[in-house]
Amino acid sequence: MKQWRSLIITAAVGLVLTIAAALLLEQYDHKRIAERMRADAQSLEGNVRGSLIRLLYAGEIAGELLKVSDNEPAQLLPQLRRAVNSFYQSVQHITVLDQQLNFVDQELLNGPEEIIIESYQGNPEQRLELQQSNNTTVLMPALNLSLKPHDLALFLPIMNVDQHYYVAMVIDAQELLKSTIHHHIIEGYQVEVKQNNETIYTFAGNSELKNEWNTEFTIRVADQQWQFMVWPTPLKFSEMHVVNSYIVPLLGMFMTGFFMVLVSRIKLQQQRYDRLKLNNEELNRQLQKRDEIEKQLAYLSEHDALTEVPNRNALLRYLQERLPELAIRQGQLVAIQLNVDHFKEINNALGHKIGDELLRRLAHRIQRCPITFDFIARIGGDEFLVVKEGVTTDQQATEIADQLVRIVKPEFYINSHEVYASASLGIAFANDADFDADNLLRHTDAALNQAKKSDYHGITIYNRTHQSELSKRQFLLEQLHKAVEAHRVEVHYQPIFDLRSKHVTGLEALMRWRQDDGELALPEEFLSLIEDTGLIVPLTDNLLKRVLNDYREWLAAGYSQLTIHINLSGKQLALPELPELLRTNLRRYNVPPENLYIEIREELYCSHACQEDGVLAKLRAIGVKLTVDGTGLNFITMKAMQLCPPYLLKISQALLSDIPHNKVQALIADTMIKFAHERGIHICAVGVETQQQIDFLLQRDCLLAQGYFLARPVPAEQVKGMLEQPEPTNNDTPFQE
Repeated sequence: MKQWRSLIITAAVGLVLTIAAALLLEQYDHKRIAERMRADAQSLEGNVRGSLIRLLYAGEIAGELLKVSDNEPAQLLPQLRRAVNSFYQSVQHITVLDQQLNFVDQELLNGPEEIIIESYQGNPEQRLELQQSNNTTVLMPALNLSLKPHDLALFLPIMNVDQHYYVAMVIDAQELLKSTIHHHIIEGYQVEVKQNNETIYTFAGNSELKNEWNTEFTIRVADQQWQFMVWPTPLKFSEMHVVNSYIVPLLGMFMTGFFMVLVSRIKLQQQRYDRLKLNNEELNRQLQKRDEIEKQLAYLSEHDALTEVPNRNALLRYLQERLPELAIRQGQLVAIQLNVDHFKEINNALGHKIGDELLRRLAHRIQRCPITFDFIARIGGDEFLVVKEGVTTDQQATEIADQLVRIVKPEFYINSHEVYASASLGIAFANDADFDADNLLRHTDAALNQAKKSDYHGITIYNRTHQSELSKRQFLLEQLHKAVEAHRVEVHYQPIFDLRSKHVTGLEALMRWRQDDGELALPEEFLSLIEDTGLIVPLTDNLLKRVLNDYREWLAAGYSQLTIHINLSGKQLALPELPELLRTNLRRYNVPPENLYIEIREELYCSHACQEDGVLAKLRAIGVKLTVDGTGLNFITMKAMQLCPPYLLKISQALLSDIPHNKVQALIADTMIKFAHERGIHICAVGVETQQQIDFLLQRDCLLAQGYFLARPVPAEQVKGMLEQPEPTNNDTPFQE
């Protein structure tokens, strides 16, 4: 739209300029024509005046000749006629008048006939002028000396001692004008001469331009005025034009079209420029956004997203820059690693949101500590590390650690919860690590592991024994990694019995690590190490595949009523891919989801049950059944069971161990059984080791149980034989797996 508007404006401006230019050029052209006509008229005027002057001059010469002659005028007339007739065709006749202007004689030159008069009939002023001429030639109207009213008479006074008379040469005005104009007029001009508004001569063939294009001038002759009007013929007028009238509009149209094309090109270029400008601005915005993202990524790469303090990468960069300088000038630096005691239990009990907020508050407290640290970083889930230069003694380092313990100790108020936390700290000096950043962090980690053995508020300064323990832990992790890859983490199955029918109703899958020496390690010995590494994902995937594959074989063997139970830890339950892993493997091995029981500890169950779209809701949506391993009933557990009722509640081994001798534990177990019956929840006992415990359970209608007294965990290849002879072994001999 803007382009069309510009083209219309350009066309309008071009039209206006064309008209203006045409008018100006036409005005200039007409001015030049008028100037040229005036110049040509002036030339004609000069020639007419020249002819009259030459005529007067001839009269003066003739007068001088007559003055010096002694002959009578009549004798001189033939001679004068011959002299004048050859050069002045306009002289009609010569008349001689006496002193009183009476007729004396006449000589005919070019006139048609002689004119007989008595005297010259001039008015008194004219007669007086002639009488006073004193030998001066005088040009006057011919009057009665000619038959034509506009003719002129050139009087030559002859006044000497012997003679007094006048010689009048009568001039045909029309002939004079004709001969002069014909001889001197420029080709293409036309002339009209008037005297007293009466036309006395016309040299014209076309009067078309007479009124519009004419030039006038006046010549005074013998007390008379001749008005000359000069104008061109149409052909002459067209030749006199400086500029062709058609050229200007055509040129204007051409220029207008040219400028319209130019404006169109300019607009197109402007549009391209605008597009390029917009693209450039967009590119600049993208570059700016990319720079911001890169800065943000650079910031995030060295800062913890949760607490906004520097992360492990930033810490390593700082230490790698500072430690060599300290080594050169023999300086000292202490690193203190802080770990929140039992942070996992806080997360499980109150939820991850509370745990995350606790870490944010803790980072804020460390930053506002009275001691100004040279560097603060979050290097792990619940681990922080502070660096202080200039600390040289164990006492100074311990004082700093005590200060950190004191700032962690006050309760945290988070979402109406009073959260009490404590921290364990590992201390290491730069010189003990040979001023190497990686060694220093390993030393603080080793000292922290030793400090955590105190359970709460542990503070340990690194020494060589800690390094050996750390090395042992690292060696164990390496062996675990190899065991997972080599599938040496086995699955054993412990039967779950119906105490009345003494039949096996289900199998609980338990992990066992077969070490290089053939010994089996229980999950509590290695699961925490696996959870701290990326091994938890492949381990969980392998566990599900092996259990469901084994269970498929037992279903194919005819044990369709058999259920399978799998324990999941907090880290396994927190895996985002867990629901999809379950769904995929159930479909792959064609196992009914309702036959699979997912067993979790009570504290994990309580922390996840309140989440509407949490992992428990997703597991129930798949169709699997939830089992809770409980140690008792409290308000939190009961509320969780209202929000997300489990299918099966297990009485844990810790609670069942002293039953029936411990009355408190017996009361708690009895309460759990009654609560399950009232809520329609199945109940099962774990860790049955005596007949008295079986009797206790049967008396209270707790019909499902498992434990070493009934049967020990066995490898998968022994399960089928055990299913064929389901009687409990009732063997008190310690079992060696």
